Amino acid sequence: MNMLWQIRREFAAFFYSPVAYVVIGASALLNAVMFYLIVRFLTAGAPAPGAPMEMLFSWVLFWLVVLILTPLITMRSFAEEKHSGTLETLTTAPVSDTRIVLAKYISCLSFYTIMWLPTLLYPAILAFYSTIDMGPVLSGYLGTFGIGAMLAAVGILCSALTRNQIVAALITFAVMMALFLSGLFRWVDGLSAQSFFEYIDLMGHMEDFAKGIVDTRRLVYYASVAVFSIFATVQVLGARRWNG
Repeated sequence: MNMLWQIRREFAAFFYSPVAYVVIGASALLNAVMFYLIVRFLTAGAPAPGAPMEMLFSWVLFWLVVLILTPLITMRSFAEEKHSGTLETLTTAPVSDTRIVLAKYISCLSFYTIMWLPTLLYPAILAFYSTIDMGPVLSGYLGTFGIGAMLAAVGILCSALTRNQIVAALITFAVMMALFLSGLFRWVDGLSAQSFFEYIDLMGHMEDFAKGIVDTRRLVYYASVAVFSIFATVQVLGARRWNG
């Protein structure tokens, strides 16, 4: 089975469900509202060039989009296949478990990327009316993509553990919140593992990305969690195949 064909199949499957349109619409609406509020807030003073985009990537609504909508993207990846009984057909096809998992992961990450495409209008609008530093804008999108790549992998792992999409979404959300909130422990005085919690502090990461600060250690962290999650998903799928 051709890998590209399989990715196209998985990606097209998103649009068979109204959830895809709800996710894209909700993301576009929330980001548009956030951008409007930021611009209104900054017009009261003298904003620095690119300040609206910096705030867009670090305000609370950004995390609302990421942490609420990402589980909706990944929840169907394996849970729906299990519920409908099509997973057995898929796993008996002449294709490896790794290829199946990668196809679903790439399609989820592609959909996540499309979800953010409407926001590309914002720097264009800002550039039309004022001067904008594209460095922080590009690094902000890099951070958004990196975090999404990590969370999408976590999401398909959670989906592989259950046959119910809602349960998959809730488990994914719980794991994402644990990753998100664990970074807050960096502020606890006297904690011996403060450097570790600073390393995994997603909120702090995005604040730096939005300012144009790119720390490759954070990209390594996202990649490491993503690779581990994909590997674990392959093992879960392999155990199911073995158990027949």
